[in-house]
Amino acid sequence: MNSLGMSIGATQLVATDGNPDGVPVVRSSLLTLHEDQPSEVGVPKEPGLGLAGFVDRVGDPVGIVGADGSVHSADWVMAEAIRIMIADAAVVANFDSPPALAAAVPAYWGGHSIAALRAAIDKVPALAPGGRPMKLVPDARAALVSMRDRIPDHGVVGVCDFGGTGTSMTLADAADDFATIGQSVRFRDFSGQRIDQELLALVLANLNQDPDRTASLGALTRLRDRCRAAKEHLSTDTTTVIPVALPGLTSDVRLTRGELEERIREPLSALITTIQETLEYNNIAPARVAAVLTVGGGSSIPLVTQQLSERLRCPIIAAPHPQLAVAFGAAIMAGQPDETPSAEATMRSPEATMLRPIATGEETAKSPASAPLDTVESGLAWSESDTSPELQEYEDYQDYSTPTTTARPEVTFSPAPDDYRDTAPMRWFQRPVLWFFAAAVFSAAVFTALFIAWQDRDEAPAPSNRTSTTTTATSTPHP
Repeated sequence: MNSLGMSIGATQLVATDGNPDGVPVVRSSLLTLHEDQPSEVGVPKEPGLGLAGFVDRVGDPVGIVGADGSVHSADWVMAEAIRIMIADAAVVANFDSPPALAAAVPAYWGGHSIAALRAAIDKVPALAPGGRPMKLVPDARAALVSMRDRIPDHGVVGVCDFGGTGTSMTLADAADDFATIGQSVRFRDFSGQRIDQELLALVLANLNQDPDRTASLGALTRLRDRCRAAKEHLSTDTTTVIPVALPGLTSDVRLTRGELEERIREPLSALITTIQETLEYNNIAPARVAAVLTVGGGSSIPLVTQQLSERLRCPIIAAPHPQLAVAFGAAIMAGQPDETPSAEATMRSPEATMLRPIATGEETAKSPASAPLDTVESGLAWSESDTSPELQEYEDYQDYSTPTTTARPEVTFSPAPDDYRDTAPMRWFQRPVLWFFAAAVFSAAVFTALFIAWQDRDEAPAPSNRTSTTTTATSTPHP
């Protein structure tokens, strides 16, 4: 059966077929809308209205505001990006029949986000070729499926997905067809974007002179892209050179793998500590961990594998193509029978994740989170160049628009209990009010004594400075 799988990342989208020799479609998580041509995913060929940051906003009732002031639902933007990626991957694969589709959603998503994306995808006929709707599967499970032949068949297996905005950690039971154990944990302090920023700061610090303060954002963005490329080079090479071209400054900066490792050692250590705490929280002894699978771009850094192996004391399995493993696993799961557990079937309860209750059925379809918040002509958002009859243009865009005044739902907080600590009552001499009163009385007594003493001094007679003169009269004796 023909199949296409897709991975959804905060900074990168990947679509591929189930063929190991196939050509994947890899794009940045950026959707660009054009007035006179089809929309694009990734770096646009022509300027247009760019929409980014939608992956982590799926399920948010507040839309994404474009540069022109228009507002777009993140659910709609995500569904449109998926449609374009699947259409491009289908052209590359050149299938002769409609493929089965599956998209791997982030493991850290809650049930509300999954339900919102499900509702948005169900409104896109192109994402149900041959009448089969696209599956939504957990990305951690897709990664394990793609590496099944190298994963132990017993014990606990961990999956570390080193992404652009954070690292996700998921535990699975290898003996129970990779059933998820507990909840996935998201660690945002170790991410591809943070490493890029650290390298950018290192490059700027190594310059012989300060760059012009008026350096444009575009110049710094291009330099950060070079830092990202340098990070990838340092995964295989020990040194690399980054060309710097800023206003008033042109130079080459040499970086070594040791400098990169020094910058990431502290957040990496904190990440591994979090993994150990997650195992402890789920009552999993270190000896029960059979292996840890690493995927995502950051897993290619040698220090990551080294530190994981040293501290977790278990085999570390690195995917040969870490950025493609999840999408490849999703393609495999797309062609499997429908009994395969989906993301909807394994979604976490709102009580466990402290999320809002999950809307289903008609409530989900009518939710403002699954509709665009502003009216945009269909020509701006939907590609008209799809040649496959199964990838037709989506025509129901206007039917579920909502006013731009849609606000966030009211949030209320329950008051905390008055007595939430089991503490012994304070003894009488430990009460701060008593000590304050005693100090006040003592201060008043001292002040009164000093005042009385000063008054007594003022009322005492002052000594005279005049000298008294005594006159003695001499008497004359009478004759």
